[in-house]
Amino acid sequence: MAKKKQTPGYDSPRPVATKPSPATTSAPVRPNANRAAETTQRPPVRPAAPKPAATTPASDLPIERRPVVWWPPVVLAALGFLLYVNTFGHQYALDDIAAVGQNLFVKKGLAGIPDLLRTEFWHFSNISLGYYRPLSLITFAMEQEYFKDNPNISHMINAGLYALTGLVIGVLLQKWISGQTIIAFLIGLVFIAHPIHTEIVANIKGRDEILSFLFISLMLLTYWKHLESDTPFWFKGPTSDWPLGGIVSLFSIVGGWVIGSSLMVNSLGSTAGGVLGVLIMGALSGSWLGLACASLYFAFLSKESSIVSLALIPAMQYWFARRNVWQSLISLWPFLIVAALFFYQKQKMIGTLSGTPPVDWANYPYAIEKTQKSTMFKFLEYYIRLLILPHPLVYDYSYNVIPSGGKGDLLTWAGFFTFVGMLWLTWKGFVKRTLWGFGLFWFFVTMAPGLGFIWLRGGIFAERFAYAAVMGFAFVLIWALQKFLVRDSVAKEGEPVQKPLLVRYAPVLGLMVVVSGLYSFKTVERNRDWENNFILFNSALPYAPTSCQVQRHVANEWIEKGLKDRAQADTIANRTNRIKPKPTVEQIKKAQAQIDTNIAHANKHGRWALDHLQESTRIYPNFGEAYFSMAYVFQKIIPNVDSAKYYYKQTIRAANAYAPAYNNLGVIYQSEGFAQNNRQKLELASYYYNRSMVVNPAYVDGQNNHANLMKATGIDVKVLPDSLLNKY
Repeated sequence: MAKKKQTPGYDSPRPVATKPSPATTSAPVRPNANRAAETTQRPPVRPAAPKPAATTPASDLPIERRPVVWWPPVVLAALGFLLYVNTFGHQYALDDIAAVGQNLFVKKGLAGIPDLLRTEFWHFSNISLGYYRPLSLITFAMEQEYFKDNPNISHMINAGLYALTGLVIGVLLQKWISGQTIIAFLIGLVFIAHPIHTEIVANIKGRDEILSFLFISLMLLTYWKHLESDTPFWFKGPTSDWPLGGIVSLFSIVGGWVIGSSLMVNSLGSTAGGVLGVLIMGALSGSWLGLACASLYFAFLSKESSIVSLALIPAMQYWFARRNVWQSLISLWPFLIVAALFFYQKQKMIGTLSGTPPVDWANYPYAIEKTQKSTMFKFLEYYIRLLILPHPLVYDYSYNVIPSGGKGDLLTWAGFFTFVGMLWLTWKGFVKRTLWGFGLFWFFVTMAPGLGFIWLRGGIFAERFAYAAVMGFAFVLIWALQKFLVRDSVAKEGEPVQKPLLVRYAPVLGLMVVVSGLYSFKTVERNRDWENNFILFNSALPYAPTSCQVQRHVANEWIEKGLKDRAQADTIANRTNRIKPKPTVEQIKKAQAQIDTNIAHANKHGRWALDHLQESTRIYPNFGEAYFSMAYVFQKIIPNVDSAKYYYKQTIRAANAYAPAYNNLGVIYQSEGFAQNNRQKLELASYYYNRSMVVNPAYVDGQNNHANLMKATGIDVKVLPDSLLNKY
């Protein structure tokens, strides 16, 4: 019987007989024990040998294809568009003016694209921050080509891109959270409805952020398609994959032509460069992996901080595709190549990877105070608060809205312990692969640029840095609501009874109707503040009165109104003087009354501007731009030449690289020189024009004024003694 039991546990009895241990054992108990051990231990070991070969493919590719329900992405896209319909009548505001109106390459339309690919984002703003973000500027140039200065079109495009983002994340979330359509939809709903996005979508310049996140989402979605596809080529897969693959491929190929023809216009020529770009993008566009790489490249062209998205690729696979850490990390190699090529391109195009941030109390105060690290923890508390309760929202947090953090600051310590606690929870969530763990991981990854901006550069807080981080917050919020409000079953007569889906989720859905409704209401209300600069700047005044920038911005709006009043007075005077043969006494009286009224309005607006500028310089005593605005008031609105000179010189003392101050001083001295026939003042004018070109060689006004003065007088002075500089 013992021998009959032995044969099923082994392939052959002969190897057992030749083993030394049975041969040296004579007691009958020992062989029985050995046989028992062999018959109980070896059978599970022998079939376990092929298990690694069987389990490896199960965790490898392709993963199971997950279906998509289409109503959530469509609803998210529609909501994303409708929330920003009330921005369609808005004008340019804040950074729109520098990114569109003052960017001479954008104004050139399609002809300016090659230059946009070779210059920094703020090329025409007299600063070098090392920002290389040509894609959004290219879209602005295309709008200039076909629609000229039409902010309505730009706002519509922003809303359309935001709607497209809702569509993409609506699909992506269902791929990640398979079989939980409601949960995936609610996470997307929080993201789309959140009011903190108004600074991005309602501000045309914010398109760089929209495009960056959109292409990151497309990268993650197309790579997921790669994971679940049994063929690397999207056109060989199901026809349901063709719309996504075809649209992204078409965009990539067109983008390849535009970028290739522009980058290589001076070497290979625009046509050859375009063909090369098409060939490269065409080669990538045939496969899901290639489309993911192309999407990452376009994300980089939108905003170089997209580099943090590399961490999301393995995280997505680890959490939702259930791949192990090594499998997830090794898949990064093609994306690392794309990143290296992009930063090589950036270095070649603009000559720097980091730029030279200015020493500026208004925008980089924490670097000057050397409180970057402590203030970063304080910022974390502010970001978390705005994610939970997005009110009030302010466009500017310049010095000194959020005072520096430090050892004696409670918010700093609260931020530090919050940071440590969230890191610990993220690790626990990583180990257990929880939904909230992924949300925390997403939050830290996408907040890295914003927190790094204060840590590395000492820069100010900004709502736009939390744009992508809202998704992480949404994961945690919806997980918590599901955890505490959803009950899967109820006991009835000792047996669990499954309740209908909508009944189980009714508490969560009811609460989310309230939350998303409040978020949507706040979004629509906040959009109104972005109508134009005057409304935007004054909306911030009650909530950020200690911002030196807000005070200066409000002052500049009153200056604009004062200039219009002065211009209207001049128009009335000129119109009256043109009356032929000559104006009557009644006409002169009427015109003079209108002129006096406009001048009175101009003086009033000028005084209001000076009040805000004085408050700005009280907050930040060395704020050169505020002194410049004071000088401009005395030069153009409330005429006082001596005060204008004084404040322009104050500007130069506070910010000696501010070219407009030198130029405007030159204009004053030139006007006085010609009026008084004073050569010394003309020499002063020439000197200050030259100084404006020294501090900013690209400053066009200084170049033109210098050339005109030299043409009229032959004077070209680069150096003057202090005695003459201080004389007038």
